Amino acid sequence: MDHRACNALRRGLRRAIAAGLAVASFSLGGAAQAQVYPSKQITLVVPYSAGGGVDVIARLVGAALAERLGQAVVIDNRPGVSGIIGAQYVAHAAPDGYTLLAGNTTTNVTNQFLTKNPGYHGEKDFTPVALLDTVPVVLVVPANSRFNSVGDIIAAARAAPDALNYGSSGNGSSHHLAAQLFQSMTKTKLRHIPYKGSSNVMTDLVGGQIDMAFEVVPAAAPLVQSKRLKALGVSTKFELPALPGIKPIAESLPGYDMQTWHGVFAPAGTPSAVVERLGRELVAIVALPATQKRMQELGVIADGRAGAAFAKYQHEDIVRWGTVIREAGIQPD
Repeated sequence: MDHRACNALRRGLRRAIAAGLAVASFSLGGAAQAQVYPSKQITLVVPYSAGGGVDVIARLVGAALAERLGQAVVIDNRPGVSGIIGAQYVAHAAPDGYTLLAGNTTTNVTNQFLTKNPGYHGEKDFTPVALLDTVPVVLVVPANSRFNSVGDIIAAARAAPDALNYGSSGNGSSHHLAAQLFQSMTKTKLRHIPYKGSSNVMTDLVGGQIDMAFEVVPAAAPLVQSKRLKALGVSTKFELPALPGIKPIAESLPGYDMQTWHGVFAPAGTPSAVVERLGRELVAIVALPATQKRMQELGVIADGRAGAAFAKYQHEDIVRWGTVIREAGIQPD
């Protein structure tokens, strides 16, 4: 082989080796990124005030996540406008796994139907990481109410449309949507009385100023246990430990199933290896006996779906609640 041929062969070998190294580097990039992540503190944004349901769950899993990852997980409360302020912040954050959203049904499902311009899309602008829990509601009435069952409510509502009222924490809230689903399935009409907060609803319900409410279990259970309210049915298909003896609404209204949820999201475009690492850790945290016990005490149901399974659940919820909201004629603010 002459000198020129040898040089050409060497150049060809060098190019082949370089190309091989580039491919290897590209293919290992995701794995390498997952191995070095996290290298600094993680911020978990709670788009509500401290002490609320989302905040309590975020702090519960955040502390365990910090321990498992070996980096601090800082809870950053950014409340306002039905969770929109905090959700916007995360949607526009760098997609590197260091800024996450403690989201829920409101931020990542219903806001897009109830707000004209929330500044983000609950599905397109986020990558679902893990579904932490689901939150059932309970149909409650004043302790001295004449109603003693879900069937009593349905019969009275059918006999006198728009005569019974219910309170909610606001237009488009989980309480409002639970009642809308109930009306849609029973072909009845109830009068909606929106309040500025769940605590105000419970105060007026205990005082007998309103007829009923569909309240989340963590808020209503203590009032039921102290006999200041009467529970008629829960929105799950099974009885709940927090409300023993209270039957599912579905026993009187087959198919009724109303649950909100809490989950962790990353900004869209976050590397899949990072999302998968976070998902694995959060699923493991939810499975811990201590986590399960605390969630049960709070009246929520531990879940633990991650990645594609969580994305599918979220999408189905968007389709479902979009239909309920349109049929109810609820207009975006």
